[in-house]
Amino acid sequence: MMARNANKNNNRPDDFWLHDAEELPRADVGAVRTTVKRMKLVKIWIVSSCVLLPIALLAIISFLPKFLEEPVVAQAPVNQLDSPTKAAAMKSVQDWLNKQPSPMPGARILSWDGVDVQAEPKTTTDSKGNVTETQGLQLNNLTLISPSGSIFSTQVQVAYSPTRGAKVLGEPTLIPHAPDDKQSWPNLKAWPGLVQTSKLPPVEQAAAAWAKAFTSGDPDALRLAVGDTSPDRSYVPLVQATASNVAVGDVAARPLPADADKDTKPTQVVAQVSFGISWEGQNLGTAQTPARVTYDVLIDKADTAAPQVVAWGGAGSGESLKPYMNAVEGRKISAATIDKAVPAAAGK
Repeated sequence: MMARNANKNNNRPDDFWLHDAEELPRADVGAVRTTVKRMKLVKIWIVSSCVLLPIALLAIISFLPKFLEEPVVAQAPVNQLDSPTKAAAMKSVQDWLNKQPSPMPGARILSWDGVDVQAEPKTTTDSKGNVTETQGLQLNNLTLISPSGSIFSTQVQVAYSPTRGAKVLGEPTLIPHAPDDKQSWPNLKAWPGLVQTSKLPPVEQAAAAWAKAFTSGDPDALRLAVGDTSPDRSYVPLVQATASNVAVGDVAARPLPADADKDTKPTQVVAQVSFGISWEGQNLGTAQTPARVTYDVLIDKADTAAPQVVAWGGAGSGESLKPYMNAVEGRKISAATIDKAVPAAAGK
């Protein structure tokens, strides 16, 4: 009895707060909090899947046709050479120039320069079956040149339809061009990508040899002058022509490497070569000199004593010239098969 009472009396008063506490400390509190966070993330994921994902899918589906449709290709402009009003406009201008008195005596059409499309022809039908026809309109642009060499623009408006053809509206106009600047132009170069180089005597000799062979009428002589060793290539010379007063103008080459020696000479150069040309049967008076023609030529082995012209083209084409580009591949050409340039009695 005494022992039992002793145990009761041994209980500390401070221990009684445990019996009255609403919530006691637990060892799994950290795990519970982690679980709560995971549940919140799961709820967010469920809401996103059920709400946001369908919205995103609908947006993708709505834009899908735009992704799948064919890309828009800009329509090529109508070929102005095929204008249905070109012939009518040119005839109108020619008839206008031929009038007496002429609006510009001695002038002629230099070029037809296209049209400005002002309206397309169309036909519409209303609900009562009434048909309304609308003609197309095109403004033709032409260039005229006077006997003195002055340049003028003219315009002609032409109506047209697929069934009725073309009808000129009004008379042509006459607008003078501003004169070209005849003074020296700064930094003007025929070959922008090339560097001017010296005109050496062997280069001039190669140009003269080429001009002679080119006007010889002999394909074999021209091939030998070019130095083409291929048996499957031929060259076509001018026939019944004679070159005179061969002159070499500008000579240029591709830039040398930065580390090249200052005395290094280019192995290939481009030169502008001109010569007077006269034709068989062409009678020139004592005061007349032959007209001149000009070529750009590509000269190989320019750093040697025996350079050769290996390609040629129009003035200004020098940068695009390639060795042997003028050859006719795969067949033999003889002097007998070349078309004559002029009739035997020309100029008489």
